[in-house]
Amino acid sequence: MNDHIGFQSSLHNDAADLLPDEGARHRFEAIVDRAADARSTWLPVEEQMRATRAELHRVESHRQQLILTRSAHRPGADKEDKQGRDLDKQASELTEKLRRLIAREATAAARMRNCGILASRCRAFLAPGGLPSPARLASVSPIALSEILERGERTIDALERLRLRIRELEAHAHQIRSAPFPSEAKKRDAAALIARLAERGAPSISAMIDDNASEIAWPYTLQKHNLIAVVPDANTRVVGTASGQVPDVIGLLCWALRDTLTEKVNELIETNSDDAAALPADEREKQLAQIEADKLMIERKEAALVQAAQAAGEAVEHRRDISVLAALQLELVTQSR
Repeated sequence: MNDHIGFQSSLHNDAADLLPDEGARHRFEAIVDRAADARSTWLPVEEQMRATRAELHRVESHRQQLILTRSAHRPGADKEDKQGRDLDKQASELTEKLRRLIAREATAAARMRNCGILASRCRAFLAPGGLPSPARLASVSPIALSEILERGERTIDALERLRLRIRELEAHAHQIRSAPFPSEAKKRDAAALIARLAERGAPSISAMIDDNASEIAWPYTLQKHNLIAVVPDANTRVVGTASGQVPDVIGLLCWALRDTLTEKVNELIETNSDDAAALPADEREKQLAQIEADKLMIERKEAALVQAAQAAGEAVEHRRDISVLAALQLELVTQSR
């Protein structure tokens, strides 16, 4: 236990080195401490559940043995036997206790996973090399609850409203990422690719002309293959790779049939494209960047609500996938080199 505490303290110190002020350190430590508290809450419930399962198994085994013993001497007597009725009652009570413990354990385990994942994400973000370079962390001004809550709105309702909006933004981002690209852009990409392959696949006749060679230098390319060797006697597998030069058939085809291949590929692109739903790459990046900015602002409000609820003693936790910047009330500031 002492080693575990020392390990946690080391993690605190290492991560806290990048935090800009005491407020940020307090928020980070609160997240890590709630993860530790969630685990300490789950452990005794899990232990009770295991102990109750073992006790229920013991009672049921005893009950079955009693039935077998009584039945061998006096059929039907087990139903009237007081000991049997007592065991039935114990089994019923233990079953109900186990049902309640399973529900409690599921809730405690979900909280432990949620808090633990967020704490791990914060540590990873604050670990050496975790920040994008060149950048430093700076605290941002807290958002007043009056700017978040609507008239007469409860904190829990505001949280649900904000989290619903986050899910909507994530769905919109997924829709953008799933949108096809315009066919004309893909035709240009295909033409450029075929041109590169054609250049790579061109045969060389310089030796024929300069050195009176009698053969053409056909193009070759390097290929890698996965290899698996099975050793029957040892019942093991040996896995590795092999590489070697092989004729560059694709490159040669592109050199010889460049225009034909380009035309055929363009036909495939036209057949499979959906320009009505297409989104150019630059517009896609612009929209995704705006969604990320909007999402971060909403998550900052969400984090402010959670922190206020926790300060008031309410059993409310951050989402495990909330932005670390939002949870710690930070922002990235680009540093000049």
